[in-house]
Amino acid sequence: MLKNKEILEPSLFGVFIQANSVYCGIHLTDIQLPEQCFFLGILRESKVISAIYNPSIFAGDYILTIATHPMMVPALKVTLKKIHSVYYSLNSCLLEARPTASQSVNSDGSDVPISFNSTYY
Repeated sequence: MLKNKEILEPSLFGVFIQANSVYCGIHLTDIQLPEQCFFLGILRESKVISAIYNPSIFAGDYILTIATHPMMVPALKVTLKKIHSVYYSLNSCLLEARPTASQSVNSDGSDVPISFNSTYY
């Protein structure tokens, strides 16, 4: 019957969404999953919200997915566990208190402007 075909079991996977997740505030279907991976829904406060409703994702949710091939689970984990590289909150930014070039004073007392060329992700 099935001579050369392997029987592979699908793998269910859920990931907890942290406050600094890149997915907070977006809709479920805005996330591009790896091949052979699909959304089942979101677990929020002990209730499952089906992926059919395309719910928004909030901190504290669990995104529920399935990989039809077990070899895709590592790629699925990497995709769903993306976080901002610094502490991130939709309500505040810790970089706001950083002095700007016009507010900076050189330690040598000169009036040469200071330039900030750092990039923050």
